[in-house]
Amino acid sequence: MSNDSQKLPYRRPTLKSLQEKISEINLMIELSNTNKQYQEIKDELVLEIAEIDMKLEETQEKIATLNKMAEVLINLKSEDHETRKLAKYDFDQMNMTESIMLDRLNTDILKLQQELGNEINKYEEIARRLNLFVKIINTNKFTVLKFHENALLE
Repeated sequence: MSNDSQKLPYRRPTLKSLQEKISEINLMIELSNTNKQYQEIKDELVLEIAEIDMKLEETQEKIATLNKMAEVLINLKSEDHETRKLAKYDFDQMNMTESIMLDRLNTDILKLQQELGNEINKYEEIARRLNLFVKIINTNKFTVLKFHENALLE
């Protein structure tokens, strides 16, 4: 309290707190428009996270394979005889063809890395929405419990 006026000083809301409130309101509007049970909504968000998680894993595996292929192509041109021999073995094991170009592999790797970044952003957004949803539900449960406690006390 300020000494002068015996009033609480005015505290301006921060941009972050306003954005959080807007997100909460938007989520509640979205939830009320769907008329779904909370468990259904939570299950849908968890399912979305699981699907994106599988896409992330698949993309990471593709990137690892392309990186291995690029390494094999580079090692085929090595001056070390043993390195070339191992690269030739890997080349045959991976069923690679002579037409595979290093530039093309690098382009594909960059494209997949960009996809991976986009999927990670989606994953983080849905995880944030799930956390917000759980927070809202817990807040609502607490409010309802307090309301019932107050009603019982009266």
